[in-house]
Amino acid sequence: MTMITAQQAAEKWGTSLRNVQDLCKRGRIVGAERWGSAWMIPSDAPKPVDGRSRQAKANTFNQPLLRKSPFLNMTDLYTVPGSAEASVAALEAFPEAQLLLQAEIDYCRGNIDKVYEHAQQILNNHSGLYAVLAGGILLGKCAVWKGDVAMYQQAKKHLYEAPWKTDEEKDIVMLSIATMDLSIRNTKDFPEWFMRGCFETLHPDSFPAAFVYFSKFIMVATQEMALSGMKTGGSSSITMRNAVFVMEPLISQVQADKIICAEIYLRLLCAVCYSQGGLHKTASLHLDRAIALAMPDQLYAPFVIYRRQLGLLLDERLQVADPAAAKIVKDMHKQYNAGWTKLHNEVLQKTVQFSLSGREREVARLVAFGLSNAEISQQLNISIHSVNAIIIQARNKTGAVNRSELAMYI
Repeated sequence: MTMITAQQAAEKWGTSLRNVQDLCKRGRIVGAERWGSAWMIPSDAPKPVDGRSRQAKANTFNQPLLRKSPFLNMTDLYTVPGSAEASVAALEAFPEAQLLLQAEIDYCRGNIDKVYEHAQQILNNHSGLYAVLAGGILLGKCAVWKGDVAMYQQAKKHLYEAPWKTDEEKDIVMLSIATMDLSIRNTKDFPEWFMRGCFETLHPDSFPAAFVYFSKFIMVATQEMALSGMKTGGSSSITMRNAVFVMEPLISQVQADKIICAEIYLRLLCAVCYSQGGLHKTASLHLDRAIALAMPDQLYAPFVIYRRQLGLLLDERLQVADPAAAKIVKDMHKQYNAGWTKLHNEVLQKTVQFSLSGREREVARLVAFGLSNAEISQQLNISIHSVNAIIIQARNKTGAVNRSELAMYI
């Protein structure tokens, strides 16, 4: 790709250097890159259209998504905590990208009805591969919150029918499908390259999202290994801790690139593995960082999603940082957990229960990992008597007849 300087672009478009530099800063020039203190622009980049002009209004959904990724919130279009509105506003010349980023921010805030409206608008327009994938993914996320199997199946249909043409496009379709499957912990049909964490055929714009979903896959796979350790005599705590060796370097990468949403999700996933591996202090450090990144823009949904896994530790860290946010996350989790459980159980024919309390689920998971009551008591810093009582409560709610059966309900 041939690059030209901002000054050359200004001369080509008949505008000022200052205006071109401002457009670059606002993300309105496709492919613009910062090289040291100067901006470099693809020689074939189109001149941005004034969002207020008649031409812009006539071409509402004919502008590109700016990045080759259906996850715009996990790209460099949003890199500063507290700048969500400004990041959306900066896309005024690219209405479809603006709508998608707004929908993703709305999702992170738990505004599911708005997300559904945005997803339908994007899908009805059917303007291109990445937009179709984005709309399908958003529709699938709404289905999880609502526990709507028909909506979930429709979302997957959009993804399977997305109009890919190249190997790069085919693999981003496969990544998008993997995100849908992972939303309900279904890992049976993943592509081999994804399970190896080999993203060479993806466009770099999609790398941060790929890091997140690969890490989620590693977490789910590691939990399954920890559960199997109950039968083989392996250490579930060590198994869970091993997962962070994959996640920590990815966190460093997205932190260096300032990809806020990707860092939030990666830190939450890392916190799950540390917490379930018995390293609660280290888990808390990741939680505190994720909270600091998310709360300036009120991005509650990532914490809602992982509250099931993190239990009381997440509640405690949120309460310390932002009591109002802690209450919002707890209230949102009731809707999400009910929807997720219904969808998960119907699609995968499982018997997961959402009626367990946070502490009951935490203890039941450790039981399923093969820990003794004494080990659970030590890891959670509660008495053995409390552990016994909690296990009895969990068994009564689930109908599990023994410790082994509790694994079916977590």
